[in-house]
Amino acid sequence: MPSRTTAGTAAPRPGAGQPAGQPAVRLVALHKSFGSLAAVDGVDLEIGEGEFFTMLGPSGSGKTTLLRLIAGFERPDSGTVELGGTDVTRQPPYARHVNTVFQDYALFPHMSVLQNVEYGLRVRRVARAARRRRAEAALDMVRLSGLGGRKPVQLSGGQRQRVALARAIVNEPEVLLLDEPLSALDPHTRDVVRHELAGDLKEFALPTLLVTHDVADALALADRIGVVREGRIVQLGTAAELAANPADEFVARVFG
Repeated sequence: MPSRTTAGTAAPRPGAGQPAGQPAVRLVALHKSFGSLAAVDGVDLEIGEGEFFTMLGPSGSGKTTLLRLIAGFERPDSGTVELGGTDVTRQPPYARHVNTVFQDYALFPHMSVLQNVEYGLRVRRVARAARRRRAEAALDMVRLSGLGGRKPVQLSGGQRQRVALARAIVNEPEVLLLDEPLSALDPHTRDVVRHELAGDLKEFALPTLLVTHDVADALALADRIGVVREGRIVQLGTAAELAANPADEFVARVFG
């Protein structure tokens, strides 16, 4: 499991700024259509080890379909998906070493917080004592120690978001996928959780892909941003690069 560093020092992020070495994720000429709609239209992308990459675009731009193709929930019409140099294009989701945090967190309401975090380990038949130990450590990492006995309905929106994050990281994924994880929160809570999430993920140092329509999420969290429009990544770069040198009027409007 990713571990926190001491004295509040974030772990190094070798992928920050630009991919280096073997990419954690590589997409090559990826296409996916639904009927006559090209949801993903020839995307090439590399995400480096330890990099936090954000796909930013409006609803319907294709960013969530890209995430689902990486996770294995959708199959591309053509092109390839590689994770850590391995072609996983035809592998099912359970065979890919990724975990996804969804918009609605997808927590089981009848289970306790601890049982929710343990769930993936139980499916993998990890011994009870080991999964309890790992789940408690994951809750400690997201600052929810002592809340394992509560049900999700007894938690705030920000706390539920952190439970979903703990459930993802306890499985030690090679890549973390975040599907609009802050969209269900009110504006004030969103600001608070965004700040907390930025700190958590920097310390975990996992290669992470966030999809969002909110430029504030991208600015607060991303090492690099890919602006998505009509199934294509129209520009890649850091927030400063995109704001200073937008490729077209669409990118300029996104960054105000």
